[in-house]
Parts: sequence; structure tokens; C-alpha cells
Amino acid sequence: MTSLVGKVAAVTGAGSGLGRACAVALGAAGAAVVANDVALDGLRETADEVVAAGGQVEVVVGDIRNREDVTKIVAAAHSRFDGLDIMIANAGVSKYVPFEEATEDDLDVLLDTNLRGALLCAQAAIPALRARRGGSIVFIGSKNALAPGSGASAYSSAKAAELHLARCLAEELGPDGIRINVVNPDAVLEGSRIWDSAWREERARGHGIEEGQLEDFYRARTTLRVNIVPADVAEAVLFFASPQRSGKSTGNLLNVDGGVAGAYPR
Repeated sequence: MTSLVGKVAAVTGAGSGLGRACAVALGAAGAAVVANDVALDGLRETADEVVAAGGQVEVVVGDIRNREDVTKIVAAAHSRFDGLDIMIANAGVSKYVPFEEATEDDLDVLLDTNLRGALLCAQAAIPALRARRGGSIVFIGSKNALAPGSGASAYSSAKAAELHLARCLAEELGPDGIRINVVNPDAVLEGSRIWDSAWREERARGHGIEEGQLEDFYRARTTLRVNIVPADVAEAVLFFASPQRSGKSTGNLLNVDGGVAGAYPR
């Protein structure tokens, strides 16, 4: 079992879905958690679940596209828990739009949230992790970083850039003992704000199926014939967060997609 007792972890986009699962798993493993999201309601529920799992938690409302808001996440880790060891850059957005029809607003929100947000989170965390003489940054990427989907060009491009950013940072931060890795999930429908939005309808239409058929569709296209749930992704995050389990791993990615042949990293 992963033990993160004495560690402090920040999780963005922690108000629901993957972020909430990661925050709860980190808290259950013994880490103190700083949970961030753009809205307070979801964070309250996340905080309750972290506490129920035996963890300590501080909530910070803010937008990861804003440098000042990201700085507040790290500041909260220092003021409440005296430092930071782990940064989970999870917050993201999706939109299905044919590239020729994408507006500048579409491109801005997809690139700013999925790429710039991850960059700002890493940049804010580096001094804190360096002060601890090492630590872990985990980007929550996407299967689309390796196997893009039709109608998701801007989203897929942002996720591909996020993956390469992690590789670049692994080189820069390695001498400081800071590890940076990527978890690539796919089609995590359970508890996700993204999949509760127009994205679900858009992806169903893009695949030529009804919305109610999405779970079956995504399960059938995986090699293992499984659906991915938030807890599956949280397990991968725990692996990269733990110095005992992955202390000599950086610049790596772990697909949690049930096996999508087009996304095999080779």
C-alpha cells in the first residue's frame, strides 16, 4: 500500500471526477491535500470525502489559467501544511468542434486550460519542490495526446504539447530531484463534468451512436474490454506520486485506457 504520510499534495480540478478521486486517494494514503477548482460547491464535497478517508484538506477556489490563482494554491500548501511535495495538474476542458469551425475563443480556452494551466502549475510548484530537495509533478493528460480523435484537434494538440512539456521539464528538473510524469486516461465518463457537458452529446454524434451507448462503445474498443473509472486513474497518480514506488521514474507516461492500440507509446 502506498504511504504518503508527511507529504503535501495539491490537486487542481478537484471538485469532481478524476480530480476528486485523486484528492481522496492521496488523502487516504496519508498526504495532506490542497484541493483546487473554479467553484466551491464541488470542493466542499471533495473535502468531506478526503476527511472521511482520514486525510487533511485545504480548499482553494481559483482558475489555473490565472497565474495569481495558481500561486494561491502553493501559498495555501505553505501556510496550512508548511510546504509542497506533489503537484497533480488535472484541471482541463474538452470541446468537440471541427477545426475549420473552431473560433478563437474555442482555441483559447482549450489551449489555455489544458496546456498553459499545466505549465503554470508546474512553474508555481518548482520552488516549493526544490525547497523540499525533490518531489513529484503529475500531469493528467489524455489518450488523445498519442491517438487524436476527429473533431478534437485543438484539444488533442494541447494534450500532445502537455506530454512533451513534461518530457522537457523532466530534463530541466531532474538535477533537483523533481520528477515529472504523465497519466493518460481515456473516456472516464463517471463523475466527470466534461462528460456531463455538451462533450458527451458531441462525442456520441461524432461516433454515430446514441448518448446511452457511449459506455458500451468505449468498452468495446479497448483491448481489455473495460471501462475506465476515476479510481483507476487515481491509482496511477499514486504510483507516480510515491517516491517509494516510482522514485527513479521521470519523463514517463502511463496509459490508463483499457488498451487503445493507436495510443500504445511505441
